Amino acid sequence: MSGGFGTGGASHGSRGGSGSDRGVAKRVGAVTRQLPVRGDRLLDVCCGDGSHTVALAPGYVRVDAIDTDPALLDAINGRIAGTELEDRIGVHKMTPDSLAFDTNTFDRVTAFDVVEHLDDLDGALAEIHRVLRPGGAFSLTTSNRWFPFETHGVLWGVRRRPAVTAPFLPWVRPLHTRMSDTRSFSSQELGRLLRGHGLRVRAIDYLMPSLDRRPPALPSVSGALEGTPLRVFGAGMAVTAVKPGL
Repeated sequence: MSGGFGTGGASHGSRGGSGSDRGVAKRVGAVTRQLPVRGDRLLDVCCGDGSHTVALAPGYVRVDAIDTDPALLDAINGRIAGTELEDRIGVHKMTPDSLAFDTNTFDRVTAFDVVEHLDDLDGALAEIHRVLRPGGAFSLTTSNRWFPFETHGVLWGVRRRPAVTAPFLPWVRPLHTRMSDTRSFSSQELGRLLRGHGLRVRAIDYLMPSLDRRPPALPSVSGALEGTPLRVFGAGMAVTAVKPGL
């Protein structure tokens, strides 16, 4: 992530890493407050190096983690090797728009800082809806359009520049589309997108930047802003949506 403005680490379609411990805790904590993370089966989509997967695993009997990058799959396998999680977490090379799981399999599907990068987002959401059990939940974190900086950096021609070189870029959709290779959503846009795929939004919360590389006092200030009206300008959103039961 360019510019140090994100919710706690870099992300891309198959994340090169899952971010700092603070960022992982922030995201996992947000979706846990929206709906307790426990049940029989969990699927973590585009799991990166497995930081979020491992944090969520204690609440589930069986966990499956997918990604397309062999190096990241090796990283998560290395992370769980020799631990009690080794027999409970299945690691698969798989794309989110073609999930090799039966319909109505999972109690929870998670996708941390993923949906803004997917080429076939509609296909992925259709597959996530399919593999969720009735009453199951999809939890995700993603970029917030009303944060005044593009958290993945700005494309000036073929070069990626820091976010500060184009302030308020996400607020101007045509320019953002041209100068960014990721999506950015408002809460209304994301809600409509999820409802269009048969998922009922349960909660949307805003995440202020973790500011991991800033002076120690600033992260606490950033967190305090999440309890004020200024939270709508947070760098990201945490969302949980439910597949209606039968």
